[in-house]
Amino acid sequence: MSISIWDGFSVDWTDLFGQDWNVRAGDMAAHQKEIGRAAAAVAALRKTGRGPRAGEEVLFPHLPYLFQEKRLISPEEIAAMQALSAECRGGFDALLSVGIGGSYLGDQVLFDTCCGPYWNLMTPEERSGRPQVFFAGQTADPEALASLLRYLRSQAEKKEGPYRVLVLVISKSGTTVEPSGALSVLEEALPSFCAEARFIAITDAKKGKLLEDCREKGWTHFVVPEGIGGRFSVFSQVGVVFAALLGLDTEAFLRGAARTEEACRSEDWRTNPALALAAMKYIATVRYGVTAEITMPYSSRLASLGGWYAQLLGESLGKKETVDGQPAYGGRTPVCAVGTTDMHSLTQEHQEGRRNKLLQFISVDEPAAYLDFRLTEGGRPCTVAMSHVLDAALRANAAALASAHKMSCRISIRKLNEEYLGGLMYFFFLTIAYEGAMAGIDAYDQPGVEAYKKILHGDLAHFAG
Repeated sequence: MSISIWDGFSVDWTDLFGQDWNVRAGDMAAHQKEIGRAAAAVAALRKTGRGPRAGEEVLFPHLPYLFQEKRLISPEEIAAMQALSAECRGGFDALLSVGIGGSYLGDQVLFDTCCGPYWNLMTPEERSGRPQVFFAGQTADPEALASLLRYLRSQAEKKEGPYRVLVLVISKSGTTVEPSGALSVLEEALPSFCAEARFIAITDAKKGKLLEDCREKGWTHFVVPEGIGGRFSVFSQVGVVFAALLGLDTEAFLRGAARTEEACRSEDWRTNPALALAAMKYIATVRYGVTAEITMPYSSRLASLGGWYAQLLGESLGKKETVDGQPAYGGRTPVCAVGTTDMHSLTQEHQEGRRNKLLQFISVDEPAAYLDFRLTEGGRPCTVAMSHVLDAALRANAAALASAHKMSCRISIRKLNEEYLGGLMYFFFLTIAYEGAMAGIDAYDQPGVEAYKKILHGDLAHFAG
């Protein structure tokens, strides 16, 4: 059964709902209390901006209207963003985005989806004057940053004119180890071979080391709005400023999110696709033993979406306690895959392994390119569009899984552009918000992450003078 969310954007839960081996209509009725509670909780969140815990501010439902919400972004920030976007057209050779987690993953999705895998190999003219793009601060592996610096230095030496780099640092606190450490290396290394190394930041409005650095060093900075957690930040300045620097259509990105928000406000799951899918996933978890969720886009340009969604799912639903202190259901382990690539590696386990997983396929109806395969099928040569092979492989995967009574769903978008990407990413925000409310947990905090950070900082304190 395929349900339209809006024009060219739909979800099909044929292999997740309505059969005797998956979630049934009776299950939805039996869990109507939790579904109703979730619908009411998210409706209240939209109105009040308050999460499930006292004093907790959660404002992600306002982000699709970012440019109209002056409390989330100021006119001065919009003007600065537009000025930097114009300057990036021919003004910089490279853009380095420094961040980790929610300050990195969403921007990686924007870049991969809208710019494609060979952006950095194009000429400046083919990039419409926009810079090459690199990510740093998303790992503590020294080889990654050292290799990037070697490449940038070689590019600077090859260029006849001045070589300019723009560094965008994204961190609310400014003390997260990986990005703050990478920033210290870049500040020291880049001036030695760049004619200009300019630093700008997206950080907290009121406090933090990075904010202090911006004020002390005169860096242009933007604000991560209060009430916006990192994994929910891609529609805030975190994603929108990055997109603007690349000349992407930020208004279309937000418009896609707004279309999804407005299509998924009903408190009846039968007319709210986000609430319905969240309920089916929740029931599959608590009633049918699903403990893992595999996100499998059938598009190479959407490969990094799996990593972004893994953070959203894992940090939001992986909680040991409900808000009132009772044991929680624990969510599901997120797994990333790409079709058709991982049909030749992971599908064996999906097909014949434990019945504890749910696959979420993502497809693109209108590919950006058309090429033919020349094949031999049934002993006879034939010519088949590659896009047909891609879609046929997805359908074959789903059918084979269904034959083994393994649950799956399919989300389809018409094309890969800013508007459909915005609609898709925001749809996942809503499914997570609804499911968290069904489970009675706080989907907006991350106490487990803080536990390892405390241990890590304790270890690193031994190096402090």
